Amino acid sequence: MKKHIATLTALALCCLLNFPTAGFAKTPSLIINNKVVQSDVPPQISNGRVLVPLRVISESMGASVTWNGKSKQIYISANQKVLKLQLNNKIAYVGSQALTLDAPPQLIKDRTFVPLRFIGESLDSEVTWDGQNSRVVISQTKHDSYLPKPADQPKQFNNPRTLSDISYREVDNQTIIDLKVKAGSNKIMKLSNPDRLVIDLADTTKATGDSLNIDTNLVAAVRIGQFNDTTTRVVLDLKNFVTYEAKQSGDNLTITLKEGVNEQPAPQPATNDNSIYANKTINPDSNIVVVDAGHGGQDVGAIGVSGRYEKDINLNIALKLKAALEAKGFQVVMTRDHDTFVSLPGIVEIANNANPFAFVSIHANKAGSAQATGVETYTFYGTDRTLANLVENSIVARTKQTNRGVKEAGFYVIKYTKVPAVLVETGFISNPAEENFLFDDNNQTTIANAIADAVAQFKVSLRK
Repeated sequence: MKKHIATLTALALCCLLNFPTAGFAKTPSLIINNKVVQSDVPPQISNGRVLVPLRVISESMGASVTWNGKSKQIYISANQKVLKLQLNNKIAYVGSQALTLDAPPQLIKDRTFVPLRFIGESLDSEVTWDGQNSRVVISQTKHDSYLPKPADQPKQFNNPRTLSDISYREVDNQTIIDLKVKAGSNKIMKLSNPDRLVIDLADTTKATGDSLNIDTNLVAAVRIGQFNDTTTRVVLDLKNFVTYEAKQSGDNLTITLKEGVNEQPAPQPATNDNSIYANKTINPDSNIVVVDAGHGGQDVGAIGVSGRYEKDINLNIALKLKAALEAKGFQVVMTRDHDTFVSLPGIVEIANNANPFAFVSIHANKAGSAQATGVETYTFYGTDRTLANLVENSIVARTKQTNRGVKEAGFYVIKYTKVPAVLVETGFISNPAEENFLFDDNNQTTIANAIADAVAQFKVSLRK
């Protein structure tokens, strides 16, 4: 049976925005992309928070909002991302990544309130408070599609295969995608942040539209593009964690999706503030550092503008970091030292069993805009920022990249590791210049040495 999901047209959703509200002389205005937004429910101040209608934001920012009345879940889709929230639950999802909200969605006087900062920033927008003019300002980043834009003039391709049609059906809670294409070489990848299934059809020319009108309990959108001269790419934007099976029968490739079980533990109850995970063990006598090269194997991570994989950047920098730390006399435990996949619980198990004094996870970033650039370092909510500050400042001082600052998040590997832990986003491979920068061997060495210096400084601080 298909879950009933009705588009929110009559239900007025509003957002909680965490800005200081003391001293407001008037109700603040809302500015989105330099335009004053008017609505039947103007921004209001309640309990020290600015309330802003979500429906106005969805209309102004191009987001799609759906409501599952049975599970009390809200889906917000835009910029190839799917956000999932639930009434009275502080745990929210960006793709499969679980994050903790300052305030959970709530039903107040028949209106649903959700956190604006979380939504705006998760959809690649900047959300700021202009106190001088008493207004909330949302600057939406221009979004370039994950798929290549079509050329001004249609290009002719001479491939032995053609994708002539794509359709879907639902059977027993399964979503089945039917691709009309002859048998051939196909590459299927599951990517995260946001969750999506990417199907690359080799030696294939696209002869369909750019999207499929779909809304099932598993799939939010289907996008089709000519990725390069010989490859047609089909992207399934996923709502839930899935398993899949691909089967070729004649001239039809069938992708069957089933709801799977995420390898992460179930989200904590809404009353749990995650404080138990904020208590990190300090091991000043340990000489061990655990270095994690994010993604690996079939999990390629983000894909750069040139088609190169995040997992390769992560591994190269991680191996250089290992060498730099060992040169300083530290013992290094790697979660992986070659192109292989290690599950999130597996990474945490390796780290916790090693009894280190620090854990460093290496990643590369991706945004909806090709202009996004810079380094950012994450630590888990409420934990000490000493290691994160040292790493962030050390990298920026040496590479001169944009300093995007230290941030807090609920990434699995920094949440469940028992010692001070950071996740470093070394740059954006969605930015052509920064992608080239990150794949440069000398720059990778510079980043690794910068992190090693920061870890050494952190070690010294533990003995003070």
